[in-house]
Amino acid sequence: MNLRPSAGRPRSEESKNAILNATIELLNKSGYPALTIEGIASHAGVSKATIYRWWNHKTLLVMDAFIMLIAPPVELRDEETLRENFLMQLTALSNVFNSTIGRTMLSIISESAPDSEVFKAFYSQYISPRRATARRILQASILRGEVRSDIDIDVVLDMIYGPIYFRFLIHKRPLETSYLETSYLVTLIDYTLQAIR
Repeated sequence: MNLRPSAGRPRSEESKNAILNATIELLNKSGYPALTIEGIASHAGVSKATIYRWWNHKTLLVMDAFIMLIAPPVELRDEETLRENFLMQLTALSNVFNSTIGRTMLSIISESAPDSEVFKAFYSQYISPRRATARRILQASILRGEVRSDIDIDVVLDMIYGPIYFRFLIHKRPLETSYLETSYLVTLIDYTLQAIR
């Protein structure tokens, strides 16, 4: 089923933002199972028809709210070490998935087929740009001689980011800020760097 809205008259940005903000507020208040198009429309002060004109299913509405809410990818900082760059990236990732909408997106994605529209949107709009940034971090480190030139970058990225998704999706355990900064993420990064230096 095609969940994306078909082409039509131009969107009202004011109504669109009201709908996306209402989605976030209701998710924080009641959670995804209780989220309905009717509730969002009432909270946003729009009609259901307005929502359905732009989103044919609430999963894509949540996806757009997620993308609107999260910060842009954490960019490479030339003055920082490889270790610090990855710590910033993993901290940002963990903070996203500690939020209600972040956990909701993980739940939606875990139940979505790889060829579904919401999965493709999540990968192209969230995963892909962040992975590209991480790839640039590693490539720059190779050029500086910080890590071996024969590494498989995709394998290394999976080694670094995979445990975070595993922790949230399988163990269903959040990472508290004070904990992740002093223990789990530091250990994860150090073990990975030890293998590729």
